Amino acid sequence: MKKIIRINMSKENPEVREEPMGKYEGFGGRGLTSAIVSSEVEPLCHPLGEENKFVIAPGLLGGTASAMSGRISVGCKSPLTGGIKESNAGGQPGQALARLGIGAIVIEGKPKTGDLYKIEVSKDGVKVIKDNSLKMLTNYELVEKLKKEYGE
Repeated sequence: MKKIIRINMSKENPEVREEPMGKYEGFGGRGLTSAIVSSEVEPLCHPLGEENKFVIAPGLLGGTASAMSGRISVGCKSPLTGGIKESNAGGQPGQALARLGIGAIVIEGKPKTGDLYKIEVSKDGVKVIKDNSLKMLTNYELVEKLKKEYGE
């Protein structure tokens, strides 16, 4: 994987920037989410504050033809324990990010308003789109709405 996408949510219009993997080269999934959080998040910061970072990373074998390699990990400082917490899932998102050369998406900062945003990732780049129509939807309603908008 070639790049890290950083999204700064503290700006009036969220700022998206791309950078090389750098010191995180060779990491993926849980290892990458934990490495970013441990080196970039102040240990004493509030877990729900703007200093915390939410990291999304495909597994190290993501994007390959290896069986069962379509894993995606998310990690941040845990509000429950105050330590680093990671969770992962299978499916297509990890494969899709890896095929686009994305090693991680790091969401930084915190919006100044109560607006809701969605992140759109494609071969054309990454966009952060304000979409308050998603507020208060159940998971099933949200999935149906996004399927209508983006397809399966």
